Amino acid sequence: MESPLIYIMILLLNVFEFSSGVAYNKREKENHFACSSEEVPTDNQIIKLFLSVDSLKVYCFFRSKSEDTSRAFLSVFTSGGLAPKLIISNSTYHDDFHFNLSLFNNRALWFIDIPRESITVNTDIAAVEEWTIKVTMHKGLNIYDTEGTLLDLVREPILQWTLGSEISNSQVKLFLPHVIDIKVAKCPCANDVALFGFILNSTYNGVYIGKTIYGFRKYNETTWHNLTDIIYSQLKDEHQGLTIIDMVLTNHFLVILTSLGLYVSSDLRYPVTSHIQLSRADFCGFERVDYIKGKLWYNEKCFANRESFEVDYVTITFDRNRTLSESSSCFYSKEPFLHWLPCLPSTFKRANFLPHVITFLIDQETKTGIYLFHDQNSKRTSVSVSVLKNDIPNSQPKFPNFQFPSSFSYPVGMVFHPRSHFLYVYGNQVWISMDGGNTFELVCDFLSNYVRKTAHSFYTSEISLITKNGRIYMTKAGLTRYTNSGRFSDNIFTLYYDHLGFIHKLTPERFDTDLSSSGSGTSSTIFGTPPDLGFDTALAPQFLSPNEMIFFAYVPLNEPKHKIYKRKFKNIHIGKVISYSKNGNAYIRKLLVHANRPLGFHTSVLTEIIEPFGVEKFSDSASVYGSLKIYYTGNTFYHIEITTAGYLAQFSGADIEKTVMRPGYSSFMITEIIDIKNVLSLATMPHKIKSPLHFPEHSWFLISLGSTKGRNWTISLKPCNYWVQQDEHELPSLNVVKYLDVGNEANYELKLIPNTRGMKLLQVPPVIVVVGNPALLEVTTEGYFDVTDIYHLNTHIASKFFHKGSTSLSLIMWEASTSCSVTTMLPIIKSSCSYLKTLQHIPGRQIPPEDWISGVHKDSQGFNMIKTLPVNYRPPSNMGISIPLTDNIYHADPSKPRPRSLFHKSKRENMTLASHLTLVNERQTDKA
Repeated sequence: MESPLIYIMILLLNVFEFSSGVAYNKREKENHFACSSEEVPTDNQIIKLFLSVDSLKVYCFFRSKSEDTSRAFLSVFTSGGLAPKLIISNSTYHDDFHFNLSLFNNRALWFIDIPRESITVNTDIAAVEEWTIKVTMHKGLNIYDTEGTLLDLVREPILQWTLGSEISNSQVKLFLPHVIDIKVAKCPCANDVALFGFILNSTYNGVYIGKTIYGFRKYNETTWHNLTDIIYSQLKDEHQGLTIIDMVLTNHFLVILTSLGLYVSSDLRYPVTSHIQLSRADFCGFERVDYIKGKLWYNEKCFANRESFEVDYVTITFDRNRTLSESSSCFYSKEPFLHWLPCLPSTFKRANFLPHVITFLIDQETKTGIYLFHDQNSKRTSVSVSVLKNDIPNSQPKFPNFQFPSSFSYPVGMVFHPRSHFLYVYGNQVWISMDGGNTFELVCDFLSNYVRKTAHSFYTSEISLITKNGRIYMTKAGLTRYTNSGRFSDNIFTLYYDHLGFIHKLTPERFDTDLSSSGSGTSSTIFGTPPDLGFDTALAPQFLSPNEMIFFAYVPLNEPKHKIYKRKFKNIHIGKVISYSKNGNAYIRKLLVHANRPLGFHTSVLTEIIEPFGVEKFSDSASVYGSLKIYYTGNTFYHIEITTAGYLAQFSGADIEKTVMRPGYSSFMITEIIDIKNVLSLATMPHKIKSPLHFPEHSWFLISLGSTKGRNWTISLKPCNYWVQQDEHELPSLNVVKYLDVGNEANYELKLIPNTRGMKLLQVPPVIVVVGNPALLEVTTEGYFDVTDIYHLNTHIASKFFHKGSTSLSLIMWEASTSCSVTTMLPIIKSSCSYLKTLQHIPGRQIPPEDWISGVHKDSQGFNMIKTLPVNYRPPSNMGISIPLTDNIYHADPSKPRPRSLFHKSKRENMTLASHLTLVNERQTDKA
């Protein structure tokens, strides 16, 4: 009676565990509600709500096959006193709002009206994080919910401008035959706000950009704009061959690279006109032939509730050889992107030999610049990291340069996963660094194919790798496993992730939206049936233990060398499942590559048996009723002889590529039939065979994983094997932002619940913790398994180093399947005073308000306790009275002279500050 009681106790413990926090990966997401801001909600799979200056009105109905069925459901719910609630949250905010219990106007609708002030009191234009919403309701043991987004239309910077004259869909169709590629740029804080640009051939002129607030949900929801005249207004002579080449949308600026130059918008937070204002950045010696080969590079960070140390950087690279007449073919700048500096410092320029700079990225967390170099002569690729001092990279690298192997022969680019420290270098291989570019680990190798661009989802940590031949591969941020999503036949396409992580395929003529679960790694809507990751060859299984087996991939000895790679296991198979058509499943844990032996088997995989594999019966092969004698022929092969007399036990031609197995012995794959009693075979572990072997009848098995009559085994994604649960005291967000004042501490708790039917659980921590900038915060972790095999992780974070900055803290479930929607959590820690706090000085004695206004309040000794600063005061530094300590101006008056402006830098900063102050004063005057 003890065993059932134990199972009941474990079940109850798991129930209690789930009642104390938010769980992810627990079940497939389903859309039970359809909601909108209109009284007639559309049946869209993804809820998109928008916040204006008015209150937020939301109408929802229960999704069902018909309106009558939906009304019946609502009647049952409302009669039981049930109504859904609306949860609004982002990385720093969370609140619940309950729908009215009574139906709206006696219709099959729930209704809620939320004042704007209940969500946010701010109305200023700024980079603001888009909210995620969840409409949820519990009835008994059933949970009905649907996710969506809420976008603030009042504050989002790019939405306050008109991007040139608006054009219709019919006008767009006129230049579609001239489109050779497309570019997409999305807002760092609100990924549903995005821009779509057309790259045109030389037979058509123009800059055309589409803008969406719906995350490219539907083609007809996109507003198209013509920016051609705005670009032409900045040009003097050359007007031919104008097209977009690349574009980047930062937190506060729009940067557009065209075939006739680089254009930067004014600060999007301060609209002075309705149409967007662009200025041209000059690069001496660069012409159209250079611009059309240019690229923009951007480290995507969200600066909602922006700190003083948070600033955007953009890099432009030109694909041409550096000559003596040019300072560089790589430039970078920080906002407002007025001054572009060469990526290579002056000491590099004096060198006799310079490698080609593929790209240069700024790591804001560690305040370093990261180069991706490629040597055109030796065909070697390397990464170099330099510390920034006054925004200039040091000539001495922070670490020894990381040299990639010679097999990485075609590098294309380098990118940070949004809001994280995961650095990816991609080309014919993909590499990942988690320590700021010091070391890299191989993720995948595409041999003759290569990754031409990537698409990222911050919300789900999903990354799509778009290759040259149109095949799409998917990985998760921080994981070294990947999978094949499918292949597109479109000549022109790109992939885009919206704010909730749903993937969209964009082409010039249409948008295809994935309506399956976001972050699941598969999309039947876009990619169709998930592809079989197997390859056409036979597998020879080898027992290691009752729970472990090695599968050897067979390569015929006469196979041409250029085709051998098609018969090998690869990195893509790690973490997947081998399935046999009869019955049997095994989880691939490790890839093994064999240099010399065993002959005929170049690769193998170590697996854990989830479900036992079916063996051949007498109806499948008459040989299973025989006793065997096995001995070495002296020339690669092993001879297998059936020693049982008579014709009951015999081999046939159908036995080729079947494998003879006996636990504790080497396996033998049959490769040739000599006669009905004798065959030749290859041994999987020939070094274990010291003398002839005798296998009595019924002591051995025959298993068929061959390919002579078509492959009967497949390799597919492993089902999600972990549920992730946050502590109930945490803000229910996948990627929460925490503020730590100097000397403060915080904890981040997590639970991982295994969902591994039939799999052995290793008592190894299933999660690793990586800090983006270890020099900023002190991070310690503590983890343990409880009696139900749930892993508890407590991360302790302390601000002890007296540094101001921001860093990402990654919690990577390294054992999780890529089919899990959540495999990596990325809380962001800011060592700074929270934006919700204010600093207030309280004098030691009471000073009347009228004395503050007059500036005079004397103590008993006649000393004035109030110091009035001079107009346009800038505190001097220890470098001299003429060199100011800070960029700030106190007691500012733009109409008065500005002291301490003797040096060029001081003059330039004074001019910038003065113009800003003038603009602020004008805006205040307008409001008055």
